[in-house]
Amino acid sequence: MLRLIYFGALLGVAAILSAPICAQTRAASGARVQHVVVRGTGAAMEVEIQTSGAPVEPDTQAITGPDRIVVDFPGALPAAELRALKVNRGALKAVRTGLFFDNPPITRVVLDLAEPQSYRVSTSQNAVVIKLGSAAAGAQAPDAAPAARLQNASLATGNPFATARVSTAVSNAPLPAAVRETPPPPKPPLTVTFENGMLRIHAEKATLAQVLFEVQRQTRAEIAIPAGAELEQVVADLGPAPARDVLGALLNGSAYNFIFVGEELALERVILTRRDPNSF
Repeated sequence: MLRLIYFGALLGVAAILSAPICAQTRAASGARVQHVVVRGTGAAMEVEIQTSGAPVEPDTQAITGPDRIVVDFPGALPAAELRALKVNRGALKAVRTGLFFDNPPITRVVLDLAEPQSYRVSTSQNAVVIKLGSAAAGAQAPDAAPAARLQNASLATGNPFATARVSTAVSNAPLPAAVRETPPPPKPPLTVTFENGMLRIHAEKATLAQVLFEVQRQTRAEIAIPAGAELEQVVADLGPAPARDVLGALLNGSAYNFIFVGEELALERVILTRRDPNSF
């Protein structure tokens, strides 16, 4: 099959060649995500993300469709030795890492899950630990101890003030999970599927960066997400159709020039550069 290269525009491609040099310059003085370590089995899993350089405050969010936990490290670059990990233990399927944004740099670590999981995040100067499932519940268990001790004290002493405090503690306690009304889960703002060479994108006010990241994850294509894509909202329902056609429809009229590289039904690479507003 002939190799096809589709050009959205050629202007600004030379800027891509200088990106690795800029990234190396920032890495010399900034923070880095160095290693990812997975511990535990079954329902008690934890993932430790080790960093170096200046301390980084991570941004964490749980996302559905598919289920995953996303940990972003603003101002940090990924170390060269970082690799994706296939785990397949308990609810944790895999851990992926990569440079989410180039300027300013944001390194993203994604925990792919088999099903939704409760989680708890703890940080130190050069490490972030995400506890999943029963490991997260175990980390929260000590919080319930003061209420139990308070109730026992009131029964033993008969102190009216202690009794009043117990009453307050009990009245403010959350209802059991079976009693609380569970709101329906929000509809995911973004769904991207890729089957048999056909790409489909459904976005409801997702950012262009999120859309491109999901396309990259589904197609395994190499996509350098440009700076500023996180500020552009996308509302679209495209495909299913060949990936180049869907992405062409998505990017036509945007602020970016684009080049698609790959076979007819297999996208390999997308090159994006910001369009010069003064060019015609």
